[in-house]
Amino acid sequence: MASEPAQLIDNPRITLEQLRALVSIVEVGGFQGASYQVHRTQSAVTQSLKKLEETLGCRLIERRQGHVAGLTPEGERFFPAAREILARVSEAQANVQKPELSGRISLGVPDDFRIKDLHRTISRCLDLNSRLRIQVTSALSAELSKLIRRGNLDMAILKETESDELAGPEYNRKWLVDQLLRAEPLLWVYNRRVAFNDLTELPLVAFPDGCAYRRAALATLERRAKSSFFAYTSASYENIRSAVSAGLGIGILPAGATTPDHFILTAREGFPKLPNVRLMLLYRSQGTLLSQLAEVLRRLVTQNTGG
Repeated sequence: MASEPAQLIDNPRITLEQLRALVSIVEVGGFQGASYQVHRTQSAVTQSLKKLEETLGCRLIERRQGHVAGLTPEGERFFPAAREILARVSEAQANVQKPELSGRISLGVPDDFRIKDLHRTISRCLDLNSRLRIQVTSALSAELSKLIRRGNLDMAILKETESDELAGPEYNRKWLVDQLLRAEPLLWVYNRRVAFNDLTELPLVAFPDGCAYRRAALATLERRAKSSFFAYTSASYENIRSAVSAGLGIGILPAGATTPDHFILTAREGFPKLPNVRLMLLYRSQGTLLSQLAEVLRRLVTQNTGG
């Protein structure tokens, strides 16, 4: 199994840039978000994918209504190997350039996020640093912000939006450092097309109080004087996505968390634009271990891009 990526991707015309474009498009759910992630123009990302598909002689990405709908069957077979190759290259660079981390750290991760992405990132970090011990606490971002400001956590990964209170002065203390891990659009999603003005009240599928997505949606609807109610509430990402797919209500999800059976409601249906959602890393500024781990997590989260 160790040689499977090499067996699947052995064409010398395939470049790491093309693989990064594919992985980013899939993980963030679109070309625009991928361009931010790989620091290239949207046109360059599109061309990288096109060259990759031409080299392989098949389409890898399904497009629907101008949006990325998911992977084709060929893409499903190719994607894991592409992501694994990028991971191995990144790890090889880190092993050569960075010393192994050693110590014990308490880390907070958000409940209302695609937690398997973070699990994979933390697991890979531990694989690279056998003497590192990470104690993980999972909670809503609002609770994690309280814990780290009280000194109960060394480090926390939090969600916020561009207009969120979490970005305010309370974080700008001398003993806290914050880093942007990634950003992607926040979207209204449903299982079918529906017009904003046709709904007297919006039935919302949302995470519990304290979630950045929920706050952003309510603030946006308040500005439009639109009534809403919570048709379904859960702290589980999979439950939220399933409820939207079943038509229990309209969800508020980042682009990378939508599924092929979700319909994205935009200005065409009369829905107001939501702010981008950002994944932030906060950690105490004392000591070098935290700053070293922050760099490793930042690199791995970017690599896995991906709530």
